[in-house]
Amino acid sequence: MLNELKKISAFIVRELRMLYTYKFAYSTTIINMIFTVVYLLLFGSMFKSADVPSLAPYGGDFIAFALVGSMGWSLLWNITNSVSFSLRNEMLMGTLESILITPTNIYTIIVAYIIFGSIFGLLSMLFLFLLGFYGFGVIVFSTANIYTIIIFSISIIMMAGFGMMFGGLTLKYKNIGQTIPLIQGIAMFFCSVYFPISILPGGLQSFTKFIPFYYSMEGLRISLTTDGLNPELLHYIIILTILAAAFIILGIILLQRGLNKAKKDGSLSFY
Repeated sequence: MLNELKKISAFIVRELRMLYTYKFAYSTTIINMIFTVVYLLLFGSMFKSADVPSLAPYGGDFIAFALVGSMGWSLLWNITNSVSFSLRNEMLMGTLESILITPTNIYTIIVAYIIFGSIFGLLSMLFLFLLGFYGFGVIVFSTANIYTIIIFSISIIMMAGFGMMFGGLTLKYKNIGQTIPLIQGIAMFFCSVYFPISILPGGLQSFTKFIPFYYSMEGLRISLTTDGLNPELLHYIIILTILAAAFIILGIILLQRGLNKAKKDGSLSFY
């Protein structure tokens, strides 16, 4: 157990060193994210004085609404992207097979990537927090409570399972194209990230209930607008717990199948 913890630490240190080495690449990623959010916030600021009924349940401030959505979304998807893209990069560099022929479990690597993705996601959240505070005078998560942390924690587990699913598909098929960005784009539309789902047509509003990430974003917002545990918030926590367990189980199955297929084909050492 202690050896596995040391290996996890070694992987995280390696990723952090790579982040420091390739500062330009990571910096442009964060800058691109910030400018995307800035465009949206500046557009929304034109209507700041308007009374928008759809925003009333969330405090009525579009800038705060969009910042909470951006920060939550950034943390969750950084975890999924970290698992899938890191496994892909290990194959591209030809290091995955070398690692796995040592007494290193594939799940040790996965846990390390999940932690690194969380670190990078928290870093992105910090930049967005500073943007909101210094650029627009908005302090988000000022009403965060224990239930906000619970929603985040369960959501992180769910996204880790989602990342393992795509990691398994990457091991099996090598190139999954724009699958993750496509799912991310569709999910963003239905998950109350940049606008309330109440503005969607009735039929589409019903469809949001079938998007797992909706429960993370909406549960997060509810936790920030309520003082304690109410039936609605408990409903989201229960559903997220079920989804997290299902995604983890499915992620383990797909990851193991992908790994077995790659070993059988002898394709771990190339992409």
